[in-house]
Amino acid sequence: MKVKIVDVAREANVSVATVSRVVNNIPLVNEETRERVLEAIKKTGYKPNAIARSLKIQKTNTLGIMIPDITNPFYTEMVRGAEDVCGIYKYNIILSNTDFDPEKEKNSLDVLVEKQCDGIIYVGKHLTNDMRCELIDASSEIVLGCVPDETGKLSGVLIDNELASYDLTIKTIEAGHIHNAVFCDDYKDGYINIKRLEGIKRAYQEKGISFDENLVFYGNSSVLGGFHLMQDALQNGSTFTNVFCYNDQMALGAIRAVEDAGKKVPEDISVCGFNNYWVAEWTKPEITTISQPMYDIGAVATRMLIKMCEKEESETKTLYVPYDLKIRNSVKGMQ
Repeated sequence: MKVKIVDVAREANVSVATVSRVVNNIPLVNEETRERVLEAIKKTGYKPNAIARSLKIQKTNTLGIMIPDITNPFYTEMVRGAEDVCGIYKYNIILSNTDFDPEKEKNSLDVLVEKQCDGIIYVGKHLTNDMRCELIDASSEIVLGCVPDETGKLSGVLIDNELASYDLTIKTIEAGHIHNAVFCDDYKDGYINIKRLEGIKRAYQEKGISFDENLVFYGNSSVLGGFHLMQDALQNGSTFTNVFCYNDQMALGAIRAVEDAGKKVPEDISVCGFNNYWVAEWTKPEITTISQPMYDIGAVATRMLIKMCEKEESETKTLYVPYDLKIRNSVKGMQ
């Protein structure tokens, strides 16, 4: 039979109101009575009604996380970081998959707000003006993951994509790769595409080398997308010795296309990735890439969000976490 709050009150010899105060952590009960109530809760096995409790204290201890693709390990690693921090602070998670679809993003946000999530982490590769306005107007606290709010109205956690691409490009140029192709995500005006291209172009400018815009290709950011882009680049006669790929999945597909064309990586064409997907160091050749600490991004964003929910943090800020350049053997001449 289900134990009710009145059963706890009877066991502890206190009023129902006193049990409610203890359950909701309201500091109006002396320590001896609190201990007696807690012992009665333990003895009876009483489980407080989470919905009723949240209505009383106007807090659910629940966070929502909106990620673009639950099948992509890049995002699931971030969720793992968020989940571990939530476990420490006794918060729950509701996960929503948005598929990079603006309509799904809006619907997901509406559902998470309706579920009375105290806070929501929005993860994406670009923040549109429409979604920015929706997030700002939401009744839940908001933190961005992987993208910033360039208007400064929303907090966020990410790496410096421009600087990471710059660092990788400098290394490839110093290794002798002057003609670099770039395989971008098909969202041409996306924040990440723009920033990484800016980093590549800055490196070329500092080295006094002209960057060939014709070597920028846009396609699906998947293994198949990288495969098709490499096929197209090889077939149209483009001259390049290295390719920067939007992520490691594209790099895997690009390597396969090079091999299918009867060429070798890195002897004939070098390939770089991004994110340090775990497969990157198990391929042959191992893929040179930028390690983006998704677990840390998820953990830091969640800690920031919980502080906001607990009213311990009110300042809006963007935090850039460190990245790491993983030099492996998919780029000829790089050390």
